[in-house]
Amino acid sequence: MNTENNKYGSVRRGLIPEDLMKFSWADELVISPNGRMVAYTVKEPHAESNGYIARVYLRNVSSAEGKCLTFGVGIASSIAWSKDGSRLAYSWRSLDTDSFDSAVHIYSVDTGDEEVFSVDGESLSGLDWSSGGDKLVGVRWTDMDHPDERAARSGIPQPTIKVVRRLRYKQDGVGWVHDRFLQIWILELNSGNLRQITNSECDYVEPKWSNKGEKLAFIGVAREQNIELGQGQIFVCDYPDSSPYRLLPDWVGACHSPVWGEDDKYIAFAGHTHPAPTNRRIFMVPYLVDVEQQTARELSPGLDQEVGNYGVADQRPSLTNVTLKWPNGDPWIYFLLTEQGATNLYRIDTKGNKESLISGEQVVFEYSPAIDGKVAYGLANPSSPGDIYMWDQGKSTCLTDLNPWLRDHWLATPETYWFDAGQGEKVHAWLMKPPGFDENRKYPLISYVHCSMFSWDFNHEFQSLANSGYLVAYFNVIGTTAGYGQAWTVASEGDQGGRDYEQTMIGVDELIARGYVDEKRMGVTGGSCGGFMTNWIIGHTDRFAAAVAQRSIVNNISFFGTSDIGPECTGNETGDDPWGNLEQVWSQSPVAYAEDMHTPLLIVHSDEDHRCPLEQAEQLFAVLRWMGREVELVIFEGENHGLSRGGRPGNRIERLRRISGWFDKHLGRSR
Repeated sequence: MNTENNKYGSVRRGLIPEDLMKFSWADELVISPNGRMVAYTVKEPHAESNGYIARVYLRNVSSAEGKCLTFGVGIASSIAWSKDGSRLAYSWRSLDTDSFDSAVHIYSVDTGDEEVFSVDGESLSGLDWSSGGDKLVGVRWTDMDHPDERAARSGIPQPTIKVVRRLRYKQDGVGWVHDRFLQIWILELNSGNLRQITNSECDYVEPKWSNKGEKLAFIGVAREQNIELGQGQIFVCDYPDSSPYRLLPDWVGACHSPVWGEDDKYIAFAGHTHPAPTNRRIFMVPYLVDVEQQTARELSPGLDQEVGNYGVADQRPSLTNVTLKWPNGDPWIYFLLTEQGATNLYRIDTKGNKESLISGEQVVFEYSPAIDGKVAYGLANPSSPGDIYMWDQGKSTCLTDLNPWLRDHWLATPETYWFDAGQGEKVHAWLMKPPGFDENRKYPLISYVHCSMFSWDFNHEFQSLANSGYLVAYFNVIGTTAGYGQAWTVASEGDQGGRDYEQTMIGVDELIARGYVDEKRMGVTGGSCGGFMTNWIIGHTDRFAAAVAQRSIVNNISFFGTSDIGPECTGNETGDDPWGNLEQVWSQSPVAYAEDMHTPLLIVHSDEDHRCPLEQAEQLFAVLRWMGREVELVIFEGENHGLSRGGRPGNRIERLRRISGWFDKHLGRSR
């Protein structure tokens, strides 16, 4: 057992940045239609490639161990059961040089045999089986030829240019996609042929076969965010004869995750009815479509929470799993719901009767229901990055133990509380304390400020800082994405740095009043909108001894035209577009207050961040450096906005070391 001796006696060692290499993460999971078997993927860091590998496991729900189906070094994804449960498909991208770059594997449960269909070029993802079991539908990035482009001419060197005709020409985590679009493809298993179903300058995602016959439903998303198609609309087509058409031609709002019901009379989806453009603060809720009538109705009117997992941590991508799932022949439609820092599992029937299956101080990050009422699900909490469980008739059983090594380490337990923020408002908050905490001593405090929302998920970063001797506090102040009602989420629109800043300062004051915070040794940090708030805070107070702004926003004027979500977010976040009210947008830009920034600032950013582009960090660094302030810019090469959650392992570790090193330098660890 790992221990260290100090004045408090022998205690187990807490987590350090380098422990990242030990983690295993449950990722995707699917239960067989009869509820007897579960397939799942496990992702792990891979030191040799400075990346990750993902393997597929298959287990009977009553067995003690899972069987690994994948061999070699690669990434498995998009696992999907055939409708009869006899075969399992998954997409495989090899990291070995002596095998297919990309392929679809089909494993036979009865024989153990496996067919491999090589896929030239881009991988096929989002797999779903046809009712007859002879076809798989999926999504691929596809090059699109534009009629205005000229062909190469003999003797004339080819130009090296990018031609941009639509918005979202770059996407965070993907890169430049100006001439590539996500299209629907069919893999015909009898011949091995790939057939393209859609062919237009629109991104098509989430394809689902009907339960009988050969209809397809999927989502189309235009690159222009200020039209309804830019928010996502449902398309349907009969394979192979008809062209796709909009299922709800008059729908105003957004649609995600269409799923067919029994007899294909209905399609359930997650959506909202707010006209474009909208930002990501508008809640998705369950809807039901009458396919023949082409009309939709809300399944749970008055539901004031967000479908999906909107918790933010560093174990998996945030703002994910906005899905509905509906087993063929089952009366229940399943979905996740984010509520006050937790992500819970619910189900609802077509009459609107809703019930909670899994809830508590935890995060259900993935789920898969079967026809008999069983549900496999992935669950994480502050002491576990996640394991796979089975829910059956109200009883849950854990099927995996992916990180047993954590039991040999000290882990901080987040203390949850609510503080009075004035104006009749209560703010949900958490506090992690360092090992050997003594309330009669003074400790340095690191305040994390919000990005979307904090949650009950496991957080390696918070654990590492607590282990280093810091109090770690985080608050879901007004404007956090979900879990506290739609009104709370949109209340900061047009008032960035207003009431959210005031509530954060009230929360810090409340901690100081407890007597064990050294108010001369306080730091502040956050990423994305939390990076915005970090920059805002140090432009409005000198109470913090150090700050770290991560993947931050500094200038909402330039954010509009440089971010992949800038066009639809700027006006909604600040209350207007730059050309409509330049003064208002500028007044909600942290760089406008650079003259008042005196706090030593570390800026952490990635050079392929298309969500909060690098130019944002460069602007603030240049201004502060010109003024002679203490500022440092650390740029992670080849990384995107999701560095803290999915960046290369070496860079994630270095990022944690840079953050803790900055605070160690300016605050000093607890002594």
